[in-house]
Amino acid sequence: MKKNSLLLLILVFISFGKSSLQAQAPAQCQDVMLQAFYWDSYSDSKWTTLHSKVDEIAPVYSLVWLPPSGNCQSSFSMGYAPIWWFDQNSAFGTTDELKTLINALASRGSGAIADVVVNHRNGATNWTDFPTETYNGITYSMGPAQICSTDEVANEPGQAQPTGAPDTGEDFNGSRDLDHLGPVVRTNVKGYMQFLKNEMGYTGWRYDMTKGYSASFVNEYNNAVGGTFSVGEYFDGSYDLCKAWLINCNYNSTTFDFPQKFALNSAMWNGGMNLTQLVWLMNGTTPQPAGLIHHTDTKRYAVTFVDNHDTYVTGNANRFNGNIRAAYAFLMGSPGVPCVLLAHWNLYKTDIFNMIAARRAVKLHSESMVTVNQYSANLYVSTATGLNGSLIAKVGSGSYTPPSGYVLAASGTDYAIWKQTINPVAPLLMVTPSGGTYYTPQTVTATATSGASVYYTTNNTAPNNTSNLYTTPINVTTTETLRIIAYDPATQLYSTEVSNTYTIASAPTSIKVRFKAPVDWTTCKVYSWVGSTPLCGAWPGTSMTLENDGYYTYTITGFTTVPVGVVFNNGAASGIQQTVDLSTSADKCWDAGPLSGGKYTAIEVTCPSVGIADAENFRWNIFPNPTPGLIRFNVPERLMNVTVASAAGRQLVIKPTFTASVCQIDLSAYPAGVYYITLSLADGTRESTAIVKY
Repeated sequence: MKKNSLLLLILVFISFGKSSLQAQAPAQCQDVMLQAFYWDSYSDSKWTTLHSKVDEIAPVYSLVWLPPSGNCQSSFSMGYAPIWWFDQNSAFGTTDELKTLINALASRGSGAIADVVVNHRNGATNWTDFPTETYNGITYSMGPAQICSTDEVANEPGQAQPTGAPDTGEDFNGSRDLDHLGPVVRTNVKGYMQFLKNEMGYTGWRYDMTKGYSASFVNEYNNAVGGTFSVGEYFDGSYDLCKAWLINCNYNSTTFDFPQKFALNSAMWNGGMNLTQLVWLMNGTTPQPAGLIHHTDTKRYAVTFVDNHDTYVTGNANRFNGNIRAAYAFLMGSPGVPCVLLAHWNLYKTDIFNMIAARRAVKLHSESMVTVNQYSANLYVSTATGLNGSLIAKVGSGSYTPPSGYVLAASGTDYAIWKQTINPVAPLLMVTPSGGTYYTPQTVTATATSGASVYYTTNNTAPNNTSNLYTTPINVTTTETLRIIAYDPATQLYSTEVSNTYTIASAPTSIKVRFKAPVDWTTCKVYSWVGSTPLCGAWPGTSMTLENDGYYTYTITGFTTVPVGVVFNNGAASGIQQTVDLSTSADKCWDAGPLSGGKYTAIEVTCPSVGIADAENFRWNIFPNPTPGLIRFNVPERLMNVTVASAAGRQLVIKPTFTASVCQIDLSAYPAGVYYITLSLADGTRESTAIVKY
């Protein structure tokens, strides 16, 4: 009995260990991913733009891959030459805007995938001066000792010599290759990924350029940090090499199915097709869809795609130039985890939506069994089995008639998808744009699964199939709430309701900006713009007025559209003393944050109310400031709460102590930096001030 119990326990541990290692390549994964960017998609992929499309994206895509979000010290950088890891102010928006987007996606059941670029890194002012950064009380730093000795900087005169181990993969000449064999690099990477997960809210990882370092490190990072999904970019059309990468990372990640991508390129091109290229023989005998997805050993670990940000670039030899919608029909009818490029989604939204809806209805997954029914130069037909039925995908100009019982779900030139479900499935509904404040009338578009009708209300009552029938996009000219639902008469099932309030506001004619400058600034100017038009004169802009509460103030006028760009600085004489680029559409207050890439970050705060000082005759008398740890200050009589936040805006777990009218706060356990003390009064007013701990 004891032997049997011990054996059972061992088997449980083995099973648990295997499932844990493969947790970031989920079994029978039903996810569909959106690559929410393409090269130079600075407008389409701004965090605020993507946030306005959450009600369109989240119902369709369970995973959303975002571009690299670290600060690269450039307003036009895709992020693949990273400088700052823990500073998330990028060309796509601010840290707060990114957090808002990730939280909005998560609230609707969609996980954000971080683009993790750790093969290489750039210096802040030269080739090798990586910034020193602090997160959660831990300081992270790297230097020449963490750069591979084989990096090209070794041959550059006047540059620091790299002393790390030789590279464990291919060299990348655009930045310094990091030595992952060294424990310092691995500690930094793990800290960075923990920050992305715990602070920013990312749920999984896309590893850039995994040919550049050993796959074993991806396994180590995934085990250390965790996540719901992981995919590596092993850019190679060889099935054997891609499989070897999966083996070397202990199958603890998926990888992009470049063999499938190149098979698509060979099978379809502008003006021609040879669809036999879409078929590979598993074990030399069984026809299967081409790529990693052709074999039971690897299809679970395949992320399929038509193009990505690299291949989609005009003139790239690997760019797909055939029938894009037919290519996606092949993906949606095959195993693996399909990934849709934002540029393709924008072009063929309704068509791809119908394909994904069909895939989801039959619950097709990464390990689905496939029968290739027919294949020739002009016809490919396959039947894939999901957890709730089966899907037939037809690609090519040849003719095909499906068996009885299958319903047409999507079709177009040279492609069609039919579905047959076991259990009825509720329709899928997407709405764009999402609710929010807009300064122009909005046109709201709703799209539902084929066969379903859309109904809506404008009086904030729950919609049903007797409500207003949606036939054309809804024009919203004044503030109102739209509640929208889809209904399928065949199944008598409703979709999940979408309820959005669209606030149509008058565009402001002036915006008051307030800024609490760093303590060493003797003056403050503001530079503002819309597009390429300056609003406060040429750089460095216009002087601001210092008010009694310590905030510099200026009212911006002369604009006709919002948002407006804003930079605060202390004058032309010391040009680097400025903030990062900010933007606003309304009156706003910021406090100076820590330096990042030679520029100050700025933390949006609740604007201090003059009522605190007037009603309570209150003045900040905080001492000492700067402080080694312990601070004291007098408090107003009607104080309700005291909170302390880090420069990143994270509230600290600190319990203030009170003696008479004096409050005492101990920051001794926290690292050096800027902190913010906020007082909340009984009448709802608040006031904040900055503390410097050394």
